[in-house]
Amino acid sequence: MVYRLYLLIFLPILVFGANLDTIAKKIYQNECGSNPKNLIHWNKGESFASLGIGHFIWYSKKNQEKFVESFPPLIEFLEQNGVKVPNWLKKNSPWNNKNEMNLDPRYDKLKKFLIDTMDLQAKFMSKRLEKSLPDLVSVNISFQRVTNTKNGYYPLIDYLNFKGLGNSDKERYRGEGWGLIQVLKCMPNKGDAKSEFRECAKFVLKNRVKNSPPSRNEKRWLKGWYNRIDSYI
Repeated sequence: MVYRLYLLIFLPILVFGANLDTIAKKIYQNECGSNPKNLIHWNKGESFASLGIGHFIWYSKKNQEKFVESFPPLIEFLEQNGVKVPNWLKKNSPWNNKNEMNLDPRYDKLKKFLIDTMDLQAKFMSKRLEKSLPDLVSVNISFQRVTNTKNGYYPLIDYLNFKGLGNSDKERYRGEGWGLIQVLKCMPNKGDAKSEFRECAKFVLKNRVKNSPPSRNEKRWLKGWYNRIDSYI
């Protein structure tokens, strides 16, 4: 009953399916440059693989970080939608570094698997936003203002996939988060909603870089992050 109330509050999200293909293509461009070779990726300075059109995080048993792992939930979603998933993808990542990933004989089959399931990966990302609705009630006004703009679900779905929801105590530097909730809370709700969302996203990510451990050198990513956020307008 409570969840139905959330759905009524955020009812428009249930009727944006017609734009999902467009949103998916934009996210695929953001994460992979629309190149299937980039469906399997390992960022320099990170200890985990990023897979699929959303670069979903997959940890090995040895390497676990503070960021919310998104690849296992994707695999579960694919199985629920009738996809036959190889058993090794249902476990921890078998790779502890980029070299191990590149040399894995299953690499090409994994890339084909990710290409074949791209439409469902996009659906998974939209469902991820829908499942986040209960956590977004406190920022309902900002959320609704963004959704009421043209293609307004794109920045919400992309940022959620890009930097998470922001409700995990682990995803913090010096006690401050950088997820969708933090961006929506930042919005003053006085002017153009998309412009406010863009500026708040940049502010939140700049603050993340400022608070991050110097050893991670996150400043090197900031320009690329800003370019991505500029696509929200």
